[in-house]
Amino acid sequence: MDIVNFIGGDGGILGTLTTIIFFLFLIYYQKILMLQTVWKAEKDLKVLEEYDKKAEGYIFKKLGKNATKKTKDSVKNFMDFFVSGPVDLDPYGIIGKIEHVMNRSEKRFQYFVDSVAPKATKEEKANIKFGIIGAIGVHQIYKIVRHLIISVKKNNNIQMVMLLQIYLPILSKMAKSQTKATKAFVEGVPIGDAIGPIVAASYMTKKATTPANDIVLTKEKIGKKEVFIMKADGPGSALGKIGVAVEKTVKKEKIDHIITVDAAGKLEGEKTGSIAEGVGVAMGGIGVERSKIEEIAVKLDIPMDGIVIKMSPDEASIPIKKNVFKALDNARAVVEKNLEESTSKKILLIGVGNTCGVGNSKKSLTGLETKLKPIWISQKKEKEEEKKKQSGWF
Repeated sequence: MDIVNFIGGDGGILGTLTTIIFFLFLIYYQKILMLQTVWKAEKDLKVLEEYDKKAEGYIFKKLGKNATKKTKDSVKNFMDFFVSGPVDLDPYGIIGKIEHVMNRSEKRFQYFVDSVAPKATKEEKANIKFGIIGAIGVHQIYKIVRHLIISVKKNNNIQMVMLLQIYLPILSKMAKSQTKATKAFVEGVPIGDAIGPIVAASYMTKKATTPANDIVLTKEKIGKKEVFIMKADGPGSALGKIGVAVEKTVKKEKIDHIITVDAAGKLEGEKTGSIAEGVGVAMGGIGVERSKIEEIAVKLDIPMDGIVIKMSPDEASIPIKKNVFKALDNARAVVEKNLEESTSKKILLIGVGNTCGVGNSKKSLTGLETKLKPIWISQKKEKEEEKKKQSGWF
């Protein structure tokens, strides 16, 4: 037999096998892809389930003696808590509707925390509340991934397989960061989003007043300027009603310039802890508080400037990274430059963000860096391990 024909010539056995394999691949490619994706997703689902249990565990640990079986069951049931947004077909008045729903949500959370931790201090209750919010986030991600996996198996739908491949890495990363956030909240450790309140607290030396719920305000002299410093009331986890506080302060103190400092998402390639300046209100969230600030500023023609410290979305919710904390001095320099350049007489400086672990004075920041050092060492080790895993693929 001619060896050329045997290997790959016309009618050769190898050529025939290749053709058969090619057509089998075309026929079964979709099935193979689905099986491979589902197998990988189920492995990741087990990891997400561990995150879910770990987040709940942080809450139970914080509750301590209050964590009876009945209490644990209540917490587990509360993991499915949801907020139905208002109808927005007619956008007129939508801010008021959202605010009403969110206020009701706040009351429900507060009532639940009071029932499961009746003897906890105000600060502890605030931390438990945000810890539960973090745990709910992890639980919902776990449920979404589980739903997608079951749906793929049930429907054999290639489009859903593609969705699973696209969203699974993102959702897994979110669940991991939310689990870390839950632990940070219940332990009273500042997260990345706390950099705004840290900047504000670094200027607070006088006795604070409370212009609105969970908001503190001090009047300071920075350089030659009269500056009112505002932040959420710490060191318990809080965001506060900044919009209401700004409205009252602007009217009462005749504020003529507003500066906001907040964490902001960075693009890939940008350095964590880098700072950017702009105009407008630097504030995330659903927009209710921001809308109130913008409304009063537009009405009274008050200039608004924003300063942001950049980080990735997951870095904003995990314990504050060293690069973010070290950005404090640079952020203060930019704030003071803005104050110096401003021609206004009364300036309102707002440290936007969750004030978990951050007190209401410059003195409260003493020792914070020492407290964070073990966390930074742990973060560095974790980063090195992730690099080793990634290098193992090549």
